[in-house]
Amino acid sequence: MRRLLAAWPILVLTFLGCVTPEPKRPNPTQPLDERRAVAVMVQAYKDAGAAAADGRAIRLASGHSLRVDVGTEGRRYGVAYLTSADEALLDAKADLPPHMPEGDLPVVQGVGPDLDAVILVLFAEDYQYDDFLGTGREASGIAAERKLARDVRDFLAQAKLRKLP
Repeated sequence: MRRLLAAWPILVLTFLGCVTPEPKRPNPTQPLDERRAVAVMVQAYKDAGAAAADGRAIRLASGHSLRVDVGTEGRRYGVAYLTSADEALLDAKADLPPHMPEGDLPVVQGVGPDLDAVILVLFAEDYQYDDFLGTGREASGIAAERKLARDVRDFLAQAKLRKLP
């Protein structure tokens, strides 16, 4: 009996050593700020050898307007960075292409006078980062900016290849 009582603390410590810790929760993330995203897109235009122009609004088939954040000088194509507030003003099914993260780059075309306009639609939620510093970081702002710049450069390369107006 004494041996059993003497072994009890060892058994408890052994049992506690086998308990797995609760999994770490992912760091909270947020999308790149729209002003920062526009600056990254303008720089991506420069890197691709294209001239960025001021954005404009284009008319969509549903009658809604889509704000193009960065246009292309002398061309009818550009890039729209959609925040959740921008998406709320549009009909997701009628106005926007299906949102497929890590899929093909989504584009929309205008109607009426904007019929030949081709706009790359970038969803802000695809460019997330966390606020944490140091080793606890899971998604850096630099990685989100690089992904955004890559997507814009890829679109510009495709636009040039396809000779978009």
